[in-house]
Amino acid sequence: MVQTLVDVWQQWRLDFACLLVIWFCQVLFNYRFRNNRVKSQTIFNLVFLVANVFPMAWLMSWVGRVTEPFVARLRSTVRPVRLAVRIDFSALGIPKYFSAICVAILIVILFDFFQYWSHRLQHTRMLYRPLHQFHHNVRMTVLVGFRHHPLENIYLYFLISLPTTLLYRIVGPGGNYMWIQASLLFIAMLIHADISIPEIPFISALMILPNHHRIHHSALEGHWDKNFGTFTTIWDRLFGTYVHPYRNGESIYPDTGNVRSFASNAKGLLWLN
Repeated sequence: MVQTLVDVWQQWRLDFACLLVIWFCQVLFNYRFRNNRVKSQTIFNLVFLVANVFPMAWLMSWVGRVTEPFVARLRSTVRPVRLAVRIDFSALGIPKYFSAICVAILIVILFDFFQYWSHRLQHTRMLYRPLHQFHHNVRMTVLVGFRHHPLENIYLYFLISLPTTLLYRIVGPGGNYMWIQASLLFIAMLIHADISIPEIPFISALMILPNHHRIHHSALEGHWDKNFGTFTTIWDRLFGTYVHPYRNGESIYPDTGNVRSFASNAKGLLWLN
């Protein structure tokens, strides 16, 4: 267990540093953080962050060790195929770094497709009230990115994170794969930050910023079940769930969720609300 904690710190220390920076920006630029009820929510979410992150880190570490023989066998099996289909981009006059960027973008778009539909599944009647509502029933802050029901965390891990890391370990270049989970944590923190970012041409149209995800958490009924994407707006646009968070160059920035007491948060966790 101690080694797992050390591994978590080594792999995710940059995420924790980013968490502090984003949190400082929220406190500095956002008057809502002077509200005592928001402070109560923050205390609960901090406790929940610790209670959620470290058990999940232990689970990921354990699954990684258990699946290592399976991954090693599959890597040796698919290696000839990988070599056979490898394209020599340098022979085409294309820099290697450019091809790597293109592959990374393709992976992000494909990953976001599965993340998009997984998120829509979380908003179905079967899963929203017993699990996902716990994530939505408070005002959005950077800590809400970690605020998931424990059962939902396990479901998301086996449906999204585990297949992604297994695929990378089998067909990827090898080496440390925990950066994938660290990247997912960073994105979760960033898009849940209670910080309004000015509209940036092209970037605001394609990438998910805190303003986009704030629409998803909005208390306004017209925004419910919108903006499910995590990385890009492509799938929301394609499947008719996109709402642009800017109007005439200004951010809409609606209020989100409810501010509840520590007791109400605990009731939501235990399905007593």
